[in-house]
Amino acid sequence: MERWSAFVSEHPWRVILMWLVVVVVGVVAVRAWGGSLTDSFTVPGTESQDAFDLLTERFPARSGSELLAVFHTADGAIAESSVQNAMSSFAAQARQLDKVALVDLPSDRPGNVSPDGRTAIVRVGFTELANLLEPEQIGAVVELGETYRTDQLQVEFGGEPVREYETEPPGSAELVGLLAALLILIIGFGSVFAAGMPIVSALVGLALGTVGILLAAAHLDISTVAPTFGAMLGIGVGIDYALFVIARHREQLASGIEPPEAARVAVTTAGRAVAFAGSIVVVALIGLFAIGIPLIANLGLAAALVVLLEMLVAISLLPAMLVLIGRRIDRFSIPRLRYTAGGEHGRWYRFSRRIERRPWLFLVLGSSVLIALTIPALDIELGVSDDGNRPPSYTSRRAYDLVANGFGPGVNGALFAVVDNPAGALDDAELQAVSRALGAVDGVAAVLPPTRSPNGETALIGVIPTTAPQDAKTRQLVNRLRADAVPLSLQSAASETRVLIAGSTAAFEDVTAKLISRLPYFFAIVIGVSILLLMMAFRSILVPLKAAVMNMLAIGASIGFIVAIFQWGWGLSLIGLDRTGPIESFLPMFMFAILFGLSMDYEVFLLSRIREHWLETGDSGESVAFGIGASARVITAAAAILIAVFGSFAFFGDERAVKEFGMGMAFAIFIDATLVRLVLVPAFMQIAGPANWYLPRWLDNLLPGLTIDPPIPVRTRVRRLLGVALHMVLARPQKSAMH
Repeated sequence: MERWSAFVSEHPWRVILMWLVVVVVGVVAVRAWGGSLTDSFTVPGTESQDAFDLLTERFPARSGSELLAVFHTADGAIAESSVQNAMSSFAAQARQLDKVALVDLPSDRPGNVSPDGRTAIVRVGFTELANLLEPEQIGAVVELGETYRTDQLQVEFGGEPVREYETEPPGSAELVGLLAALLILIIGFGSVFAAGMPIVSALVGLALGTVGILLAAAHLDISTVAPTFGAMLGIGVGIDYALFVIARHREQLASGIEPPEAARVAVTTAGRAVAFAGSIVVVALIGLFAIGIPLIANLGLAAALVVLLEMLVAISLLPAMLVLIGRRIDRFSIPRLRYTAGGEHGRWYRFSRRIERRPWLFLVLGSSVLIALTIPALDIELGVSDDGNRPPSYTSRRAYDLVANGFGPGVNGALFAVVDNPAGALDDAELQAVSRALGAVDGVAAVLPPTRSPNGETALIGVIPTTAPQDAKTRQLVNRLRADAVPLSLQSAASETRVLIAGSTAAFEDVTAKLISRLPYFFAIVIGVSILLLMMAFRSILVPLKAAVMNMLAIGASIGFIVAIFQWGWGLSLIGLDRTGPIESFLPMFMFAILFGLSMDYEVFLLSRIREHWLETGDSGESVAFGIGASARVITAAAAILIAVFGSFAFFGDERAVKEFGMGMAFAIFIDATLVRLVLVPAFMQIAGPANWYLPRWLDNLLPGLTIDPPIPVRTRVRRLLGVALHMVLARPQKSAMH
């Protein structure tokens, strides 16, 4: 890092030119080889995936995604000729559209007219899965159907293709987050010019990260939500990393050092901390590969790519810009907000000293608060929210409500059994036995007649639950069908016959089960590697273990918080939602990866300042207070920026999963940057004293020689040794004069 910091400070134009070349090459590469985003959700080794693969092979006409066109009359009836003509005309024209395999009118498939006769479903089957369709191909069906809307006839659209079509584009949430971050930076830096630099740095990193995502999408299935998650994470992390580098640079300028040397010191110290912190976030996100679900793993890879580029920009392009700008960084300063370093004389220093006088009290109280906040997490229900949780402005939400009111909630999440006999055609007796077994299970509202494949070897039997897709009872029904109905139905079937339970609810239940089974491996990888990196960085055993435990408590508190809001409904209307539901099955795991990494960010930034002072003085209590005083203002500003960015997605985003993620992340950052870093850390480190920095010699020899410690001059080392010796002499008990 010393050689790199010297190169950046001495050759800033070369560094900037290098990044310009990277940007140009990236843009050209995306245009030539960039891929498209997808929500192809494969879960290898699960029953629902086996069923889909079987349909693709044996029954391709039914293997594509299905769009529901819901026709509803408020005053009349579906049987009226005007409505029948509208549906027939829509079906005839839809069959001519690109990628449409079939269109079934209500008369073609039983059960598609509601009992009250006012709602009907026209089912449009595509030749491919929704994630493989172009938005224009889905939009063509939706726009065609919209032409049949009248004052008497309501036409809405649902199903997986519509959810793909309605995917929320980047927009207002990102803009609100950026504006809030800029305001916080102006307050924190006291200079409009200085406040703008982290924004520029973050946007450059985010743009390059997006380029990398699109290039990776040419070879991997990258989710359509990757840009949103990347923007949410990249803006926050990029601004944070830039903030720490700039704050250290300005400290050096304030002490009279020239800009090139100030930038060199900033990269050597704060830049080193950024590199370690960013590496931990990247490792945590890459750990998602341990889950074994390609889409989630690739989403983690995309986010890790954004973080990596934000980190590289912060320790290269940003300091090069700082060298060229020089002392003009304080232009357009706001007098009352002029930035000053915290140091050992500020209020945060005094606050830390106050905690250190009663460390056990603050440690117990702070830990109790975190444990109390974690309690709701014990009641978590993992699943997937259905379209009933989408905003009413979405046609998919309106279609969901029409179907639920007209047919019952279970029709929105219909299951199906795939019956297959590779040895020959299925006979009617086999299919009737399967239908009877399925219909006898508690929680099944109806079983639809079988639909055979052209060769007769495969059949689909629709199963309508009595409950909504996101209801826990529906997920329990999937397990009962597999455990009870399937074995019963196969008792009189041919030996080669097999029955697989599938459908969106079944698929997400398989995802949840696989996630839970892989979580121990995921936790072990993320926590283990993070502890190892921190142990290398700070040459300590106690500091990494303490960080892991406190991070786990903070993450548990944040999950408990989103359970209270999204599952229990506390304050749900304040963020624009009107229905409770389960927590998205992938969310706790994804939040854990990111939050564990971001928590380590603040741990590294804070402890690097504490460690520096400890190496200079050898005084544990003074080092903790100095580190808090020197970094607390920057940490709180960085946390406020992340809270603003994540909070903007919670309040201004439309997707429920994005709201959950934004709210959970904002709360976790708040808890971590206040209660954990500024209360629990100083309390614990005061109790541990010099043991904070203990590392057995044999372990020190085993660990790689990577460290976060900046190079310390010989004079400082001698002064530290003399200070420690003097401290030991003064602390030695004196013999009584009477003795």
